[in-house]
Amino acid sequence: MTFKVVTETMHLADRAETENALNLDAKVLAQRVVEHIDVANDKELSAAAYKESEDPKLYKATKAERGPLSTEDWMETCEPVMTCYKLLTVEFGWWGFQTAVERYIHSTMRGVFALFHRQLFCDTDGWFGMTIEELRAMEDETAKKLLDKRNQELASKTEFN
Repeated sequence: MTFKVVTETMHLADRAETENALNLDAKVLAQRVVEHIDVANDKELSAAAYKESEDPKLYKATKAERGPLSTEDWMETCEPVMTCYKLLTVEFGWWGFQTAVERYIHSTMRGVFALFHRQLFCDTDGWFGMTIEELRAMEDETAKKLLDKRNQELASKTEFN
């Protein structure tokens, strides 16, 4: 049985106009399904996932002078703009379950990507203007916190009370 989930990402300063941003070969390009995610559209999220503090329609970055993304045509009028191109590859090699599991993972990851990019936009003032060294230190600290949390959760699940 095989199981693989891979996300490849490319950020470009365009309005989703690049046909093959990730330089896919002809076979993968023919299989690719393009989906657009509007980070300002609340319908991209479940009602339970919505937080006013993470709503790009309401957020105004003071340092970066970005937002709010409150107009219907923000993707055509916003400056500067960036498109995050993602290729999600899912392989689940278990006959009888493959199609259902792969579809489920794709649909779930759409929500994960929408939520993540909403949060990232609404935290712009938290990282805007940082040097690459400061960003790397922030990444290292975040990775350590995630590992600590994961270890705590694992320990709590394996303790016998």
